Amino acid sequence: MKHIAIYTDSRNLQEVAILISEANALAEMGHQVTIITNVKYKNVRNLKPNVTLKYLPSSGISDVVSLAANFKSVKSCLSVWYQYKTGSLFSILSRGLTLAKVLKANNIDHVHFESSDKMYPASLASANCVGASISSFTGFNSQNRQARWVSDTCNLTVLELESMRPTKNRDAIVLKRGIDLSQYKTTIKNKSAIKLIFVGNIVEGSGLLFLLKALAALPARTEVAIDIVGNGPMKKQLVNALIKLRLNQKVHFLGEKPRKWLLQNLPKYSGMITPYCSDADVISVNNINYIKEAMACSLPILTSNITVCDELTSSSTGMKCPPNSVDALKNMLLAFLKLGPYHQHLLGENARKYAEKNYNVKHQARTLSRWIQAL
Repeated sequence: MKHIAIYTDSRNLQEVAILISEANALAEMGHQVTIITNVKYKNVRNLKPNVTLKYLPSSGISDVVSLAANFKSVKSCLSVWYQYKTGSLFSILSRGLTLAKVLKANNIDHVHFESSDKMYPASLASANCVGASISSFTGFNSQNRQARWVSDTCNLTVLELESMRPTKNRDAIVLKRGIDLSQYKTTIKNKSAIKLIFVGNIVEGSGLLFLLKALAALPARTEVAIDIVGNGPMKKQLVNALIKLRLNQKVHFLGEKPRKWLLQNLPKYSGMITPYCSDADVISVNNINYIKEAMACSLPILTSNITVCDELTSSSTGMKCPPNSVDALKNMLLAFLKLGPYHQHLLGENARKYAEKNYNVKHQARTLSRWIQAL
């Protein structure tokens, strides 16, 4: 089995937790997996015996001169920079040569990384230096030169969703990112009042302003409360709207919460609500993984009937309504409340089953392993 390096520079702890789950799952398939990063993560636990974590040191000019002794590696880095004119030459040399040194020292056969403007040139250059195959995971819809370049030069390009496929990237393979379902607990909710949670970036495309107006339009005694977890440029405007609409007792902004808090508290809610304004806004809200985790905790998903949500969820895992509509959101909330605790619980059970079928990291790792082995 190939020795796989997972290269990341993410500082998002939720992303890192999912990445570790993927590494562990690949290790269970029989791979040796090395997570390579330049970020010093704290309290990294639960790594399988075949998974190691290596920190990539930053390189100065003197380090690059030392690493440049290998002419073939320098030539590979220069070729990437000259052909694609992306990033600075020094960045490609320093990152590429440093990463190549780690790959060679650990006998890495394959490099898997999350596509980003900074990481890809170095990943490609370093893989070329040591003769490793390379794959990318692209969780966003990008029509720019970077996306086309990744498609042209990667041995394997993996997309999160079919609906996010760039028009030029017809050779990419769709593989929904998996989660470790054993981490998520479920509880039975039997209260008539509903308490929903939103988790993500508080941006204009989140649809939260429409949601507040929909809450204000509900009958006065309707028992619906919402906790909003996250931060963003729209928060101040939404707080002002909350006060103006007299929703202080129904809506609470909790700010950013650590992953441990989410794992403990998600099961306590009646459902997750995420009223995107459009498919294009899913990227800026950046909460696809939170939706999967909520479903794993048996939370019904209340969202917009946009293309991305049709692919992420199903009609039996929650409710959907047209985006950008106060009336539609109000009616969806009333319909959800009218279901009662038992039928809300059934939607939650369906959400868990859907997550088990579509987002099990072990199943996804088995597929990814097969593709990597075939390169």
